[in-house]
Amino acid sequence: MNLIGMPKRKIKPIPLHLQDTDKARKAISWAFRSYLKAYPVPSGDMYHIIVDNGVKRLKSPQTYKKEELNEVLWGIYIKYYDKHLEKVGYES
Repeated sequence: MNLIGMPKRKIKPIPLHLQDTDKARKAISWAFRSYLKAYPVPSGDMYHIIVDNGVKRLKSPQTYKKEELNEVLWGIYIKYYDKHLEKVGYES
């Protein structure tokens, strides 16, 4: 507790897409140009993530809460963008 008697505010870690907004913007732009889509699909009160690249559709084995979806989806786009950069070696 602080001096006023209120509990301390919990500090959440900064999500990956907010740590480097320029990279996140490039990742989402590249994904849309490459027809890569990631979206949630309801499964009861939780959600599965579907990653669709126009040829193949992958369903996540893990389920996520609604509050986690934004961070998970951004993480997917950044992960695929990083894989693209490793493969190609330059930004496109």
